[in-house]
Amino acid sequence: MIRRSSAIDQALRAFPEARSLAAAVEALRPIVDAYVTKDRVRRYVSALADMPAPSTAASAFRLPVLKTLLEEDGALGDSRLQLHENFEGTGSTVMLTGGARRKPIWYFAHLDSISYLVRPESGGRYPLVPFCYHMIENGDRQARAYRYDLYTLSYRMVASGRLQSEGGVPFFLPSDPHEPLAAGDRVVPIASYSEDEPSGTFVGHADNAGGVAALAVAAPLLARANVEALLAFPDEEEGPRGSGSQVIGRGGTRIVNQMPTPDLAIVADMQQAGGDLEEGADADDAARLGGGAMLAEFSSLARGAVTPPPLYTLARAFIETLAAVGVRIQESRNTYTSRSDDVSVLLKTPNILLLGFPGLDRHFDRAEPRANLNDLVDLAKSLVYFAALQPQYRAMQHRIREADA
Repeated sequence: MIRRSSAIDQALRAFPEARSLAAAVEALRPIVDAYVTKDRVRRYVSALADMPAPSTAASAFRLPVLKTLLEEDGALGDSRLQLHENFEGTGSTVMLTGGARRKPIWYFAHLDSISYLVRPESGGRYPLVPFCYHMIENGDRQARAYRYDLYTLSYRMVASGRLQSEGGVPFFLPSDPHEPLAAGDRVVPIASYSEDEPSGTFVGHADNAGGVAALAVAAPLLARANVEALLAFPDEEEGPRGSGSQVIGRGGTRIVNQMPTPDLAIVADMQQAGGDLEEGADADDAARLGGGAMLAEFSSLARGAVTPPPLYTLARAFIETLAAVGVRIQESRNTYTSRSDDVSVLLKTPNILLLGFPGLDRHFDRAEPRANLNDLVDLAKSLVYFAALQPQYRAMQHRIREADA
C-alpha cells in the first residue's frame, strides 16, 4: 500500500481541484462496479490471449475477437463509442468516445504479441529473426507458423512445432507433416489460457491481451460517462532489440501523428512482477501478482517515458482515493518497467502515466507468461476512474503556470 506523504498532503492543499476527484469517483462507482466484473474481464482476456497476434498482423487476428466481444456486450450500439478498424490508414485499431476532434485523454494498449520472422531452413529447423525483444536464453516453447493466403485473403496456420532458443539464438523446429516455411511467414509462441480460479492467477499470452481486455471493458463506461477519449490498440508495439526508443512502438507513432496533443495519456501494458503474494516476499519489496494494477514512474531506466513530478504526485494521491472504493494499485518501486507505446506517445506529450498490470515471463523468458485476473479487474476500473484525473490535472497545470508568473 502506498502511504500518503507530507508532500502529497501539501499538493492536495495547494491544488483544491484534486479534492473533487473523490466526488467524481463516487459518481462513477455504480456503473463501474456493475459492469467491470471478474467474469467479463475473464471472457475478454481469455479470448484475446488464445488468439495469436504477430506484429503488423495483429488486427487481422485479434480484431474479429475484440469486435465480437464488444458486440456481445452491446457496446458498439452506443453512438458515443466508435470502432475504427484501420484508423486513418495506420493499420491499427482505435476506439473513440465522444464527438469532438480533440481527445483530452488517450489510452494505449498494444494489440500485438511477440513474433519471429523466418530464415531459410538449416538442419531441419528454421533460424528466426526476432520481431520482438527475444528473452528466452535456453529452452523451447510451443509455437505455430502462420502464412497469409491470397486466395482466402486471410492467415492460416502452416506448421506447428517448437520455438527453440540456444544461447539466446531462436529457431523453429516444425512437427511433421508440415509445409516448407518461407519469407513472409510468422512464427508465434503459444500458451493456452488456464486459470487457477481461487487465486485468479492464470497462464496465457497476457502481453498485451491483459491491457487490451482492460481497455475494451473500460471503453463503454468512458462513452457512457461522456469522456472524450482515444483508445488505441497499436498493431506494432513489439520491435527488435535496439538501443534507441523508436525501434519499438512504431504502430503507436502512426496513430499519434493523426491526433491533436492530449492533456493526459495512459499506457496500459504488462509490467514485470516479483511473483505471487503467497510465495513469501514482502509486498513492499516488489509488485506481486494478485496485488492490484501497477503504476510506474518511468520506463526502461528513463529511456522511455518519465512521468512529470506534479502528475505522478497527483496520481499517487489518487491511488488512495481509489483504495477507498476497493480498487488496488501497486507502485513499481522504480525497479524496472519496460518501454511500451509510451515511446510513441512521448513524442506528443510528457504527461504520461504508466498504469498496467504485473506479470511474469511476459516474453516466455523462463516459462509461459503468468498474470492475475483480479489485477486486470483493478486495472479496468482504474482506467475509467483515471479519466477524472484529466480535467483536474489540466486545472493543476494552470495553477502552476499562474504561480510561476
